Amino acid sequence: MTWHDLIREAREARGLSQAKLARAVGVSQAIIGKIELKQVETTKALRALVEYLELDPSQFPASAFGPWMGGPDLARAFGAEAAPPEFALDPAYWAMAAGLVGDIPLYAAAEGGAGNILIERDAIGQERRPHELQGVKNGYAILIVGESMVPEFEPGDTLYINPKLPILPNTSCVFYSNKNDEPTATVKRYLTDKGDAWLVRQHQPPKDFELDRLEWATRHRIVSKKLR
Repeated sequence: MTWHDLIREAREARGLSQAKLARAVGVSQAIIGKIELKQVETTKALRALVEYLELDPSQFPASAFGPWMGGPDLARAFGAEAAPPEFALDPAYWAMAAGLVGDIPLYAAAEGGAGNILIERDAIGQERRPHELQGVKNGYAILIVGESMVPEFEPGDTLYINPKLPILPNTSCVFYSNKNDEPTATVKRYLTDKGDAWLVRQHQPPKDFELDRLEWATRHRIVSKKLR
């Protein structure tokens, strides 16, 4: 599988036509067609495609993004007479700019009743990026409260979340409600899809129950934790 296949599969998974995707990112349908037919190895449209389709940039070769990501054409991007600035030659700079390396934001939480938590809208600090979030855009951490998931997660533990990973059965997740004005969430172990609901599990008190799929549509997977 090449990076071209990743674009095609993501488009098809979202039920988008080539024309609709092209309009969304501001290019012609012909460009999308050439990408999916593997007729191009570099395109300036790739960054917009990756962001719109919510793909992981680390899955794509740097050369595919065009001269701004390095390569022999970089100097031309700054003009024929100008040498590119040194930072532009360093792939680490672009990884940092894309949010793939460096610290991640840490958010505080407060108990929201019935096993729910209220997450602060603004980060309270930064956490050193764990190995599980290396190269992950929009990874973040939550300082957890409440005892519904003890002993898996204790009050005061820091949870590391990868919003890009697929949700698999028997994985712990942060579920976000779209019903309240406050950013309401709940941390539970996802068991299975019941059609119009998610079947989840909590540990204290032990029980399995359903979360309405429409209300709790957003799910982010917990990949690791730091003990309090």
